[in-house]
Amino acid sequence: MQRVATKNTRGPNAAEKRHMAWVKERGKCAALDVFTAVTAHHCEGATFRHNKVLVGHWFVLGLSKLADDFVTHGSRRKFREQFGPQSELWLRQLEDYPHQDEVPYEVVEAIRAWGR
Repeated sequence: MQRVATKNTRGPNAAEKRHMAWVKERGKCAALDVFTAVTAHHCEGATFRHNKVLVGHWFVLGLSKLADDFVTHGSRRKFREQFGPQSELWLRQLEDYPHQDEVPYEVVEAIRAWGR
């Protein structure tokens, strides 16, 4: 399901859609570090901004059902204690992304600075 534009945020652009599609096609859980069926988990939601930079459509992790349920229905703090900060998981996942040059520098720096 693709998020549509609302009055609070725009919909994802082509590069963001390509990134989210890659996260799903990659099939590797960022938390458990295993290849499995994954969902594209928006870490802080599609409208998330940090340091006035919209990062929500980029800040997406591929998570297995188990890991996604843990962070979505459990505790983000416990998820962070168990698997590490979502920002670090995202940065590690980004290392494998074949179109890294499409990810804006300010997005990467905002996610790195967020640190959770």
